Amino acid sequence: MYWSPWLKLFFVQTIISSNHIRGPSGLLLAHRLVQSQLPLNKIDIYESRSDPRDIQQKFAGRAYALGLGMRGRTAIRSVDEELWNATKKRGNECERFRLHFNSKWNIKLRDKEEGVERSCLIYQTDLCGALLDELDTRANSNARNVKVHFDSIIDHVDLLSSTISMKTGKKENTQGQKITGPYDLIVGCDGSNSIVRDALQAYSPPNTFSYTQRKLLPGCFKVARLGKMPPLMDPESVGLILPESKSLGITAFVEPTVGGGACILFAGKLPNNNDEATTTTKSDDNGVNLGPVLFPHPDSKEEDRSIPDIDTVKDLIVGQFPLLEGTPGMKDVVQQLLSQRTSVADSVKCNIYNSNSDVTAVAICGDAAHATGGVSGQGCNSALMDSAALADCLVEHYRPSSDCSDTIQSAKRAMLHQSVSSYSQKVVPEGYALYDLSFGNDGKTLPIFRNVRAMLSNGIDAIFSGRFGIGQKPLQTLLASSSTSFKEIRRDRQKYFVEEFPSDQCLREKLETLYEPGSAASKLASSIGRVA
Repeated sequence: MYWSPWLKLFFVQTIISSNHIRGPSGLLLAHRLVQSQLPLNKIDIYESRSDPRDIQQKFAGRAYALGLGMRGRTAIRSVDEELWNATKKRGNECERFRLHFNSKWNIKLRDKEEGVERSCLIYQTDLCGALLDELDTRANSNARNVKVHFDSIIDHVDLLSSTISMKTGKKENTQGQKITGPYDLIVGCDGSNSIVRDALQAYSPPNTFSYTQRKLLPGCFKVARLGKMPPLMDPESVGLILPESKSLGITAFVEPTVGGGACILFAGKLPNNNDEATTTTKSDDNGVNLGPVLFPHPDSKEEDRSIPDIDTVKDLIVGQFPLLEGTPGMKDVVQQLLSQRTSVADSVKCNIYNSNSDVTAVAICGDAAHATGGVSGQGCNSALMDSAALADCLVEHYRPSSDCSDTIQSAKRAMLHQSVSSYSQKVVPEGYALYDLSFGNDGKTLPIFRNVRAMLSNGIDAIFSGRFGIGQKPLQTLLASSSTSFKEIRRDRQKYFVEEFPSDQCLREKLETLYEPGSAASKLASSIGRVA
């Protein structure tokens, strides 16, 4: 296709920062941009880790199966059905979910529903690998200049010069500093410790952009992969197992994965300073407490830990979770757990997801904008929806016209800022609502009567799940199997919350006026939170 000379200046150079592929939102955004008719000069994707398709990366570190529900599927299908089919082949479809109170008693929280598509359980590396393979093919066939830069650690984003600074090479052997750019659009899909988000804060006017970030202490987790599902568990159902000693404070979340395998996510809490691996408090008969063994503090040194032998730890785990009895490769599971650093999730809440019009057009997606630390089970799904929403806004608002050829650069900048501003209007309310749905009242307390009613309602929902006209679907099921917006679900569940969720008009006005000097929204911005 021939482009007239004036239009060449409207070509957009885009950077997608995907620091640590914790989610594939950056790759999905690249797919949408490749598919679009937008005049793109090039797309650069920077990823701090190595190619997830490398066999060594595929099994490196912790890796748990993500659950792609209705929202994630819808986002991927916004490219086309073929991309979803290519993705689905890498995972395992599953619609069942059981809560195991012990080895004999369990309740079914979710089962097969007529007309409801199953969730797809897929490892992060497999999901990103599928999207990368398809991206390579589609970018070439559409003559799009897309480059994925692996082992590229971004450490600074300059929103005045529109450039980024990075170190290349593996983390343990970086090869010096490199500056690249300028870029017309910068998108941060770089996780809860986002460098792009830090740049947004640094280059925003006082009392405008703000965010809160918290470590979800004392909660922590570790993950192990299995070659086969535990033989005592339903191979077609996700299972949440409670320990035999309920005071232990550890749960096991077992997911069936592709090829008949499985993964187990152990979630617990960090030990107190006074806890020792050999204490007899809440311990097994041999005097070993499972909690501190599985979850030593992330900052502790290995030489300072007292770690029992693998057989002892295996017996401790099976003793607390008898449904894991007879699991093939259980010793390898223990080895995986003991070799991992204890992971602690973050929560993030931003008051807006785009930059002000005085600097480079910037948008943040996924955990960079709204992290819930896995509490909701919607982190990946909501990040994918963010990417789809941002692509929709770019297609809607970035429309070069020969009528503005005299002011090409300013027109391009204005259209990109219009796009990212419209993106914030669409997704910030969803981020707020998901945060509420994940953390409830976040320290605030309902009045006694309302609290009792809420507890009873939750119990009824868990038992009946709306069957026989009693109660409704549990929140987690509703989030996974429904396309209902988060804000609509949040408003529908107002009885569980102390504070009212803001109206659409209130949210819209705050976002529209946030970057206006002296605006009421600017003065209120600090109430949403500064960096903790």
